[in-house]
Amino acid sequence: MGGPVVDLLIGGNHTVRLFSRKGSLPGKWAGTEVEVFPGDLEDFPAVARAMEGVEIFYHIGEIKNATRAASRRNIRLVERITDNMADKGVRRLVFVSSITVAGIPSSLPATEETSPAVTLGDHYTSYKRECEKYIAGHSGDAEYVVARPAPVYGPGSRYLGRMVDAARKLGALGLPFPGDARNLVPLVHVRDLSRAIYLCGIREGAANQIFNITDGVRHSWFDFISTIMELSGRKLRIVPLPPFLFKFPSFFIDRFSEIFGFELDIQHYLDFISRDIFFDNVKAKSLLAWEPEYLSLTDGVKEMLRGYGVTS
Repeated sequence: MGGPVVDLLIGGNHTVRLFSRKGSLPGKWAGTEVEVFPGDLEDFPAVARAMEGVEIFYHIGEIKNATRAASRRNIRLVERITDNMADKGVRRLVFVSSITVAGIPSSLPATEETSPAVTLGDHYTSYKRECEKYIAGHSGDAEYVVARPAPVYGPGSRYLGRMVDAARKLGALGLPFPGDARNLVPLVHVRDLSRAIYLCGIREGAANQIFNITDGVRHSWFDFISTIMELSGRKLRIVPLPPFLFKFPSFFIDRFSEIFGFELDIQHYLDFISRDIFFDNVKAKSLLAWEPEYLSLTDGVKEMLRGYGVTS
């Protein structure tokens, strides 16, 4: 999602410094006020040099976060970025977190202040949670903004794309799902998310705030998967499986994975997938002056399918 945020910054006449492992400027930004600063997030001295004189720091990327050890490196990176903001002249840090940090809310519709009934403990969510806490407690006079995206769909969606493949391959035979897939799921289109992240950097009222970024529509997993199948010209049959059937094997998978440095927390993720989860977006609309444009799944899923070479 970094690319669309850069597009919005350029459109807003901001001067942009792009920290990237690639040393050359992508062709679509040729002739713009985009400066490429080559470097790797594993090399903090390079990150620190790139921070010099930057007014707003968007932390969108991360060290590949596949293991508990990588999560610790990501946490340490955010700690060092936060600790160096004042010296480098950074006025505001925008940190892209995850809606999973909010857990399974204790009441619906949930807001940023709703306490979780269940807290997710996988290494990805834990890393995001620890970073949020550190940023809030150590930013000093600098401002911070935390954006918690819901699951992202649309062009380039990395994770929900796997669901596209599974639905198209198994839909007619029967797609197994924990529960009946009729439970509510928070979603956000990648273009709406990119605009929200952009606004987190420039809106005065966003300072020192946390935002749940969702489209605010009561979608279900069934709605999402059905839209995929309909636009693919395929039939769909959901095979509902009681979530408790997964509990026993997931316990042993979680314990076994810890031996190899993974924290999956499959048990709680099954709850996250199979229970109603709904966050409103009133705070983001109010303080960011943001309105999601993709309120119907059809257009966004159609774009996502085209990105995977699927046409109806």
